[in-house]
Amino acid sequence: MGFKSVRVPGSSANLGPGFDTLALAVPLFLTATAYPSDSFAVELHGEGAAEVVTGNHLIHQLVIEVLGHDHVGLVIDSEIPLARGLGSSAAVALGVAGALGHPDPLGVALDFESHPENVAASYYGGGVAALVAPGGPVIRRIPVDPLLRLVVIIPPDRLVTEVARRLLPPTVPFGDAVFNLSHAVVLAASLGHVEDLVPELFEDRLHQEARTAAFPAAKRLLDMLLEAGCLGASWSGAGTICVGFTDVDGVERVHQHVDQAMRASGLGYEVRPLAVDLDGLTTLKEPSES
Repeated sequence: MGFKSVRVPGSSANLGPGFDTLALAVPLFLTATAYPSDSFAVELHGEGAAEVVTGNHLIHQLVIEVLGHDHVGLVIDSEIPLARGLGSSAAVALGVAGALGHPDPLGVALDFESHPENVAASYYGGGVAALVAPGGPVIRRIPVDPLLRLVVIIPPDRLVTEVARRLLPPTVPFGDAVFNLSHAVVLAASLGHVEDLVPELFEDRLHQEARTAAFPAAKRLLDMLLEAGCLGASWSGAGTICVGFTDVDGVERVHQHVDQAMRASGLGYEVRPLAVDLDGLTTLKEPSES
């Protein structure tokens, strides 16, 4: 295994009804570079720069898993907001495993992440559907229209996935399960043709309403995105980021409309237009290269 510098995109999962199943890669990136060192050293930049990497931190656990020791240095620079629904931990797992030169960074990351859709989207790019079977994760890539665009609202509030999951009911009515199943299947079949997307496809009855107790502003944010003309809107992962879906012709109009609505509301949250990342994990260079 040779040390490398790699780039990994974030991800937006669930997409409304596709709970724990559907995800898209988004072009907010984490870069990770590994280099030989006599002792363990981690330099963090960007999102998460203030974190302290101790022995029980995900980064240190990954290093031990891949190398069997921690005599290595890492430089990690991330644009992915922490604990807000854009797959930051999945990107870390892939980035560290890739930078350390493991031949199967996807497999390593899947061992550490309980949500294969986030990991798979960041690894492959584009869209994925994933599930956990007795024999391990099953992942399938989904065609995504290159004209698809996202508008994301990024609150400063964090919502840790484990906390968000504790808000979910232990059981759901049969009708709600069928509702989500039908919507998720048709949504997955529609992502390859942006003209087929309609707001109804992104509706959910399993998780978003329950999680609103932890972030009541979510409904207001989703309404803003739909009122701006989005083809659909949903929480991103466990939130708190909300994402609207539009096309290349409408993205600037939607962005401006939501940005104006955000300022008028007094919330002042960041609003960003994004494409879908189609490249996934990319090796940038060997650290020894000039």
